[in-house]
Amino acid sequence: MLYIRFFFQLDKAAPVLARLKDPVVIAKVNADKFAHLANKYEIDGFPTLKIFAHGVPTDYYGPRKTDLLVRFLKKFAAPDVAVLNSDSSISDFVEAAGTDFPIYVAFGLNVRDGK
Repeated sequence: MLYIRFFFQLDKAAPVLARLKDPVVIAKVNADKFAHLANKYEIDGFPTLKIFAHGVPTDYYGPRKTDLLVRFLKKFAAPDVAVLNSDSSISDFVEAAGTDFPIYVAFGLNVRDGK
């Protein structure tokens, strides 16, 4: 039953993630039908979620509720560096990132156009 509930959460998260500026793709694999993939990626229990960053799989141990999963994946897919040009852009950035991740903000002089 946990397996079915988790995939229901993924089904709810997929449309939200697909609408992002840089969409996050969620793919489901039937491990019974595609046992060779389950073996290749060392799947030994269900449900299992892997994140592929630059083609490299990583086990995902984060939240599985839809809203928390979406927040995590949005942050995971966010650019590593963002230029923040105003107080409101800093506030928006911090709010979007949430409190689950460290945020480092560097302040400098004469920073223009992300250079």
